[in-house]
Amino acid sequence: MIRMAFLLTIALVLSTIACTEGKPPQSQAWSAATGAEAYERLWWKAVQDRDFKTAERRLAPIYTLTTPTGIKERDQALQYFQGLDLSSISIGELQVKPEGPDMVVSYTAMLQTKAASAPQRFYMTTVWQEVKRGWVAIAHSEVPASGTS
Repeated sequence: MIRMAFLLTIALVLSTIACTEGKPPQSQAWSAATGAEAYERLWWKAVQDRDFKTAERRLAPIYTLTTPTGIKERDQALQYFQGLDLSSISIGELQVKPEGPDMVVSYTAMLQTKAASAPQRFYMTTVWQEVKRGWVAIAHSEVPASGTS
């Protein structure tokens, strides 16, 4: 009887320890990123942290940005993102669709800039492409969601 109680206690303790949920890493490095969602989040983190050297390295030479104000080439896009002065971004409803060496990431985003009094909601899509040196964004579009300020 004591043996059974001991085994039951051990089983209960082991199952409790085994079933605890671990927390995901607080920050992920580009070298440890495992998919397009991670690349997208890391890229926006670089913009938010004003680390435009890192952000620029992740944009393909043919990078194209489409916004309601028009189409921008890579250099113009970098100026646009620098001018955002982003204080926070929240990404939701994210979907990743792989296609050969490309990944299409679509999501909604709430952007808070230092100049705006309230966050703005956008529909966004980025196309990521695998190249020899990792992954680079080749195109990004953002459209303000209707009914937002």
